[in-house]
Amino acid sequence: MEFIARGKFVLTNHNRYGADGILADGAVYVSGPQIVEVASYLDLKAVYPNATVIGSPEFWVTPGFVSAHQHGKGLTSYQLGGLDDCLELRVSSAPQAKVDNYLDTLYGCAQMIEAGITCCIHYNSSRGPAQYETDIEERMRAYREAGLRVSFGLDIRNRNYLVYGDDEFFSSLPEQLRERAREEYAKPRTAAPDDYFRLARRLSGSIERESGGRIKILLTPAGPQWCTEGLLRAISRESEEKQLGVQMHVLETKYQRAYFSRAYGQSAVQWLDHMGFLGSRTSLAHGVWLSREDAAILAKRGTPLVHNPSSNLLLKSGIAPIAMLHEVGVSLALGLDSSTLNDEPDILQEMRLCANLQRVPGVDSKLVPLKEIFRMGTVNGSQALGWGEFAGRLEPGKRADLVLLDARSFSQPYLADSQNPIDTLITRGKSSAVDTVIVDGEILYQGKNHLRLQPKQIIESLRKTVIPPAPGRIDDLGDELLPYVVRYYKSWDKDELAPFHQVNSTI
Repeated sequence: MEFIARGKFVLTNHNRYGADGILADGAVYVSGPQIVEVASYLDLKAVYPNATVIGSPEFWVTPGFVSAHQHGKGLTSYQLGGLDDCLELRVSSAPQAKVDNYLDTLYGCAQMIEAGITCCIHYNSSRGPAQYETDIEERMRAYREAGLRVSFGLDIRNRNYLVYGDDEFFSSLPEQLRERAREEYAKPRTAAPDDYFRLARRLSGSIERESGGRIKILLTPAGPQWCTEGLLRAISRESEEKQLGVQMHVLETKYQRAYFSRAYGQSAVQWLDHMGFLGSRTSLAHGVWLSREDAAILAKRGTPLVHNPSSNLLLKSGIAPIAMLHEVGVSLALGLDSSTLNDEPDILQEMRLCANLQRVPGVDSKLVPLKEIFRMGTVNGSQALGWGEFAGRLEPGKRADLVLLDARSFSQPYLADSQNPIDTLITRGKSSAVDTVIVDGEILYQGKNHLRLQPKQIIESLRKTVIPPAPGRIDDLGDELLPYVVRYYKSWDKDELAPFHQVNSTI
């Protein structure tokens, strides 16, 4: 396919095209999967007079948006019956409806495409070792059909299935409850390490070819509190030998911070750094409870951090100190974590939330500039997921992953000429403005119509396959354990803290 994508503004993410990478009255010439040229529309039209033109002066052209941390859910936890609460309290929760993995992922892909997301991570969440490979195959099939660019994460964990410090916790339980808890929470949640690495090697050798280069494999250990040092060292070796990227949850909650302080006498980041785990091929998700010393280590190692503002609020994890992280030099990306404030994958809204959450009271408080937050949701996300060589910027030689926005929805009836287009997009933009979505030069969505997928059929098929939870509570063990879990963590609440954010005062 050959075409010119035209817009009143082209947000290129490359300063060669103007201040902040903004090209006015610009266009992108695409041939096959690649961007061939970026220039003014009149110049490109003169050189390629027969090329089809997509867009108009009423459109803005941007790189495709990137959700650099999420779990690939179509139906959200809330839709399935779940409620948001502290991550550590999920030992007791209402049973949720079951969904077909393939259809659920396909539905999620359709939603992302409609929101202008061209690239994402699928951080798989296993249902157990028996279904491990089947789950992965079903979800990968959905991504191949949808045409998105995805880094597919193979999850693994091998300790602390109940709390951070299972052995200590079990010893505090009454004897009968202790034995029941040990039996239930000793069961593996993912594939065993040998099977895990065997599968990773097989898939990494075939999936890029089978997906036309749009899917790659990532190693995604659940987090340092859930993985032993031996497992993480093995993952680090595999990453180096096979050149596979890694992503992991790190310091999402204050209890994870407290666990490492108690168990290791250092932070999770220091612990990972001492074993040589960190580097540019590894990205970390959340980092809400990073210290300035932790941030300096990440900056030194070139390890990106993926910020998930909605999820952090919904799960009461806190507000990540992105102004400090940016100041120290940590590369920041943005993720939806399958858990957003409006329960939809609106990444423009997530950028806006990211921008406004950092506004600490005070006339001299520092801010991450909006142009950097735009980069978090585009080029930085591409780099964090291992696609930086291919996507994230609009420039010759990159793959044609781009989005056309109908700017009338956020610029009419009037918008001052003095306003920076990137600032406007983050201040006023919504996913409803997305008109056209292109991945690898292929138009997946145009005029708000899908060209590959049939959303109405997907929704109807998915609706028919949902299995509601059985009536009544079934997790009696979790209910019995919950007060002991609360008591276990409550003692950690007394740790001295010095918050980055000053929201209010009790005096």
